[in-house]
Amino acid sequence: MACLQHPDRDQPVYLMAHHTIGRRQGAVDTRITSAEISGIHSAIQWTGTHWNIRDLSRNGTWLNGQQLVPAKSYPLQTGDTICFGRVNNPAWIVENLDAPENLLIDLQTGEAQPLEQYHLLPDESEPLASLHFSPVTAQWQYEFTSNSAEGEKKLVNHGDRIDCGLHSWQLFLADNQGATKELSLQQLSITDFGLRFSVSSHEEHVQLQLQREGMKQTLPARIHNYLLLYLARARFRDMQSGMDTDSQGWVSIQVATHELGITVNHLNTQIFRARKQISESLPDAVDTSNLVERRSWEIRLGCPQFEIYKGTQLEAKTESLEVEP
Repeated sequence: MACLQHPDRDQPVYLMAHHTIGRRQGAVDTRITSAEISGIHSAIQWTGTHWNIRDLSRNGTWLNGQQLVPAKSYPLQTGDTICFGRVNNPAWIVENLDAPENLLIDLQTGEAQPLEQYHLLPDESEPLASLHFSPVTAQWQYEFTSNSAEGEKKLVNHGDRIDCGLHSWQLFLADNQGATKELSLQQLSITDFGLRFSVSSHEEHVQLQLQREGMKQTLPARIHNYLLLYLARARFRDMQSGMDTDSQGWVSIQVATHELGITVNHLNTQIFRARKQISESLPDAVDTSNLVERRSWEIRLGCPQFEIYKGTQLEAKTESLEVEP
C-alpha cells in the first residue's frame, strides 16, 4: 500500500490514486498548515505503472534535495525524500510505492489492511458485519446484523468511520469513488443467476453451482449452502402452492433458527459467508446482497431460478431454469 512517512507523525500517509498535498482545508488529501505551503501545493499520481510527483506551488517542492520544475512530472522511487515549501523543511520519506488500494485503517493502532470486495468484520472467524462494494450502485455498503433479525444497512464513503463491536476503522478508498476496476458484469446481481444444488443422499454435503448463459461455476460444499438449500425448498413449496412471487419463500427467522438448530447470530454469519464465497468465485464482481432477502423478522432466498438434485434424482426445479443432465 503506497504511503509517505513524516518524521513528526506516528502514522503513515496512504496515497490516493490522485493525491494532493497543500494548505487549503477541504481541498486536499493531506493538509500541511505552514504559511509557505500553497493551497494545493503538490500532486502525487498513479499512472498505472508507477507514481509521479508534480509541483503546483509558489514556494517549491524538493525531491532528494533538488527543486522540481513547476507542473513537470517526476517519477518517485522508494526511499526518496520530499520537502514542501522550503528545502530545509522536514522531509517526507517515500516508504511504499505499490499500486493504490482500498484500505481499512485501524483508528487505534493506525495499521491498515487491504479492503476486499466483500469484507467481513471484525474478522473472518466470527463476523458481525460485512462491508461490500455493489457494482450495481457503484457504492460501498455496510451491513451490521449481529444479534439482530432485520439487519442495518447504510452507504459509506471515503473517510467514513466504521464501528463494529470494540473495533473502529476509517474507510480509505484509493480512487475516492469505490470501484476497484472496470466491471464487465457491472449491472448484474446474483438474482440474474440460476442456482443448482447437489445434495448428498444423507444431506451431509451440499454443493452449489451458479449458472448463467452457458457459464457454470461450481462452488465447494460449505455449511452455509445448507441454509440456502433450506430457503430454496421453502420457496419451491410456495411456488407449488400457487403463491404469488412477492410472497414466495418467506420464512420466519425464529422458525428457521429452530429447525436448523442455530442461533440468529450464526444464521447471519452463514449469510455473510455465502455472499462472500459467491462474490469471490465469479470472474467479475456481481452484487450478492440479494442472495438472501430480509424483511421484518423473515428471510427468503432471493434467487427465483434454481434446481435441487438429491443424489441423482431431481427434487425440485423452477420453470425458468432449464435442467441439464
